Amino acid sequence: MTFSLSGFDSWTFQVVFYGSLLVLEALRDGERLSTVLNPMDDTHARAHELIRCPSCSLIGR
Repeated sequence: MTFSLSGFDSWTFQVVFYGSLLVLEALRDGERLSTVLNPMDDTHARAHELIRCPSCSLIGR
């Protein structure tokens, strides 16, 4: 599932599985921010939180 959010036009968001974890990723210009989603999380609210305060940052080359 890939989506974008108003106000974060340069970011693309996707929800992926890593093993048994459901993870929200934010992607922009080789930068990847991610956070684990819990079953009852509001995906859009968590996306806003992820950009404001990332929990994990992987910078691709």
